[in-house]
Amino acid sequence: MKPKKIAVALQGGGSHGAFSWGVIEALMKEQGLEIEAFSGTSAGGMNAAATVQGLIEGGHDGAIACLEEYWRSVSELSQRIAPLMADPIGKARGDYNLRTAPGTILSAFFKPFMANLSPYDINPFNLNPFRDFVEGFFDFEKIQKEDRWKLFLSATHVETGKVKIFKNPEVNVDSLMATTCLPTLFQAVEINGQNYWDGGYIANPAIFPLISDCTAKDILLVQLTKSRRRNVPKRHDDIVDRFNEITLNACLIREIRAIYLVTRLIDEGKINDPSVRRINLHIIKDDEFFSDFASVSKMNTDWDFMNELRHAGFAAGEKWVQKNYDSLGKDLPFPQHVLDDYI
Repeated sequence: MKPKKIAVALQGGGSHGAFSWGVIEALMKEQGLEIEAFSGTSAGGMNAAATVQGLIEGGHDGAIACLEEYWRSVSELSQRIAPLMADPIGKARGDYNLRTAPGTILSAFFKPFMANLSPYDINPFNLNPFRDFVEGFFDFEKIQKEDRWKLFLSATHVETGKVKIFKNPEVNVDSLMATTCLPTLFQAVEINGQNYWDGGYIANPAIFPLISDCTAKDILLVQLTKSRRRNVPKRHDDIVDRFNEITLNACLIREIRAIYLVTRLIDEGKINDPSVRRINLHIIKDDEFFSDFASVSKMNTDWDFMNELRHAGFAAGEKWVQKNYDSLGKDLPFPQHVLDDYI
C-alpha cells in the first residue's frame, strides 16, 4: 500500500517542544505515513532538523533515535551550564514551574537591577554554549544536500519585522540559532549582513511553505502555546503569561483564518485557479495537559519532565493517527474544533 503523505508544522515552546518530540515519535511508528516536509520555529525548528537528520541517517528508526539523543543532550547540557534552574523541591511536589528553583529566586532578587540591561550589556562577547552544542550535534552538510525531506526554519528579520524562511541549503548553525534567538536573552544572529530573532514573533510556525513548496494534501500542526484558558488571569504573572500566549499565537491564527477562507472559497466554487491548492489542516494540541504549566516551565529541562511531555505528545500523536489515517488524502471539511478556536 502506498504511504499516506503529510507535512508537519511544529510550534516553538522551549522544553515544551518535548511534547512535539513525542508526537513525531508516534508518527514515525506508523510505517504507512510519509512526511514530506517539516516547518519549525524555535524548539520546533530544532525538532524538525533533528528529525530530518535522523531520517537521512536511518529512516523512521533513525529519526526516533536522533530526537531522543537531541533532547537527552539538551537536558544534560542544561544541568551543566544552568544547575541553579534545577528544582528538586518542586519536582517532589509534582510542580514543574520552577517556583522553588534557586535560579528563579535569584532572578526575582536581581530583576530590579537587571531591568535596563540587554544581552549586549550582560554578555558582550556573545558566549553561548548551546550554539557550540548545536554546531557539533547536527550534520549540516547532509541536511543541506537533502531533497527528499524538506525543512523550513522560520526567523524574524529584526530591521523589517518580516518572516525569513531558511530552506535545506541554508540550514546551518546560524539559521538554527536564529530561529531560537529570544531577543531578551541573546544578541541577534547575523547572517549575510542581516539580523534575525526568534521566528515565533512572526511565524509560529509558518504553514505557507508547506502549501506553496510541497505536494502533501494534509498538513499537521503541533501547537504548544495554549489557545484557551479556563479563567481570566488576575495575578501579574498569569496576566503576562496569557498576554504572551495570545501574542505568540496571533500570527498562527491569522494564517489559519486565511487557509479557512481559501478552503471555503474553493469548496463554494468561487476559486477555480488550479494553482491554488486545497489542503486539509489538522491540529494536535492539549490545552488541558498544559493548563498547569506556567510559561517559566519552558525553561525546565529536567529529564523526567521532558519525558512526561514526550509521553503526552506520543499519546496525542497515536490518537491522531488512529482517528485520521483512513481519511488522509481526501477532501475534508474544516474540523469543528478549529472553527471554534481560531475562526
